[in-house]
Amino acid sequence: MLVPHDPRWLVDAADECRRIAEACGPVVLRVEHIGSTSVPGLIAKPVLDLMPVVRDFEEAFLCVAPMRGLGYWYAGEFGIPGRHLFVKGSPRTHHAHMLVDGSREARRHLAVRDVLRTDPAMRARYAALKQELAQRFGSNREGYADAKASLMREIFDIAGVE
Repeated sequence: MLVPHDPRWLVDAADECRRIAEACGPVVLRVEHIGSTSVPGLIAKPVLDLMPVVRDFEEAFLCVAPMRGLGYWYAGEFGIPGRHLFVKGSPRTHHAHMLVDGSREARRHLAVRDVLRTDPAMRARYAALKQELAQRFGSNREGYADAKASLMREIFDIAGVE
């Protein structure tokens, strides 16, 4: 379910980023707010996507217990090698995609966020595509992702990431 952007998402995400950084200590270098909720004015599912950035994938296992202490459950890599996925809420309210600093996935998440924040025309195209695909694919995440792959490739090209 897509909803209009809520400015509280930015505040709530900043608070949650701080809590994750404090809980995980020096294992987490920083925590970024990513995904559609990080882009002012963009429609989104009301789930905050966060990206704790770590130096080392194996060392990040040390964060599982602290993240559980914050109410997250650990989903493992969940289809993306090199990612630790944590989920919070029922229904879901937060996704934390723990990734290694400079990894391909981390660079891609930041590229999408930054392009959509700074390019109003691309943001409008992305919003229109999201609405169309949400109606067409509903809860079929794989179909949704496949159908937006071409536009994502454009965004990666604009940002200069692979």
